Amino acid sequence: MSDIQNIKIFQLLDSSSIGGIETHVIKLSQWLNDHQYQCEIIFVHYYGEHPLTETLKQLNIQYRYLDNIFSLLPLLIKQPSLLATHGYKAGILGRIIAKLCHTPVVSTYHSGDMGRGRVRLYSIFDDASAMLANKVIGVSREITLRLKGDVNYVPNFIQQPVITGSPFFNTNNKEIAFVGRLSYEKGPDLFCQISTTLVATNSFTCYGEGPLKKTLQDKHPQICFKGHRDMQQHWKNIGLLCITSRFEGLPFVALEAMSEGIPVVSFKLGGLEELITHNSNGWLVDRDDIESFRTSIKHWQHLTAYQKLTISDAARRQVNENYSCDCLIPKIVDVYHSAILNHLQKGEIDVLY
Repeated sequence: MSDIQNIKIFQLLDSSSIGGIETHVIKLSQWLNDHQYQCEIIFVHYYGEHPLTETLKQLNIQYRYLDNIFSLLPLLIKQPSLLATHGYKAGILGRIIAKLCHTPVVSTYHSGDMGRGRVRLYSIFDDASAMLANKVIGVSREITLRLKGDVNYVPNFIQQPVITGSPFFNTNNKEIAFVGRLSYEKGPDLFCQISTTLVATNSFTCYGEGPLKKTLQDKHPQICFKGHRDMQQHWKNIGLLCITSRFEGLPFVALEAMSEGIPVVSFKLGGLEELITHNSNGWLVDRDDIESFRTSIKHWQHLTAYQKLTISDAARRQVNENYSCDCLIPKIVDVYHSAILNHLQKGEIDVLY
């Protein structure tokens, strides 16, 4: 078999916006390219120019849009390749196409939310068809338990930021923030509810857009809604991040905040239970326990400057030591390699290998 660096790795996703899956794929693709792997992002459908386009060009990441899902066939057939799928639509279609052209396929499952209505039906079929993949990855242990078969747990990852001094000695004027899509599953309404009876020694801020924004703005004047922002320009203003999601895998926003030394208060969800050590680098509370969530925020507010600095350093250290690209992406490469070996053992590999 050829070395895996001689095999084209296609990252397949169905996408028109930027979210957790897109962030995962772009960081993964950038790392693979930087380490001399051949990687290309394929969008299942063209919904208009993707908002990631400029970033992909700046990072020199190859990408293309398919005319239709069957145009993936010649791409996989003409060269030694591996298909990596992300999200339910790309997963379902990609696994079928990969089987048709005898290409090894690895499917990554990102979401802890099965959705509702038609999305829930797609998610159920996506889970049920995971067995068609040579290897499966889940970004939280909760997801791996949901799926049947041999599922590899590899959490999300981030690039380590360059730290230039600590801004955390004085957090009295820093924001208590929610960062994410303003939609039901992310629980911005719970964040607003939590803030209603807290003493405003810190401002409460909400970053993001979504269908609940107008309703929440009208109902909660105590919250400053800042819309969608480049958070790299705003982390310095935040002292504490609140994750009030109803469903999660392992949100990038938690990794990004903690890598900047910002502790997180979160409900016990998905990979957050492993990321956060209660009362050490952040706080975890039982799902839907609004009062305990408030208590954790008040606890942070009453810490001394030294205690806040200690928590901040522990948060940063946890991410930098255990959730960096260099720590976790080699594990994904190992899964890719195992998928190719699995394909070989089944006698399904194309003669090009």
